[in-house]
This record gives sequence, structure tokens and C-alpha cells, in this order.
Amino acid sequence: MFRKKHTTEIVDAGFGKWNFACSCGAHGRAVPSRQEMETKARLHREAANR
Repeated sequence: MFRKKHTTEIVDAGFGKWNFACSCGAHGRAVPSRQEMETKARLHREAANR
């Protein structure tokens, strides 16, 4: 079975907030911490690989 690769990108959502977008169409809710958004993106990739 073919598994789609999940490639995440951290993007500036404006007003000092950060978001992530994934190649699968998922995205996070904008938060003020880039580090927190990087963690959420990593967790999304790990959950997708299970």
C-alpha cells in the first residue's frame, strides 16, 4: 500500500502568530510561539506514520 509522505512547513500567519501546513491538507491553529508550532507539526508527522 502506498503511503503519502507528510511534508510540513511552518508559515507566518500574521499578527505574530505561526501555523503549519502539511502536504496532506492538514494545518494547525495559529499560535504565538513558533517553537510550539514546530512541535505540533512534528507530532502530526509522527501520528501519520503510525
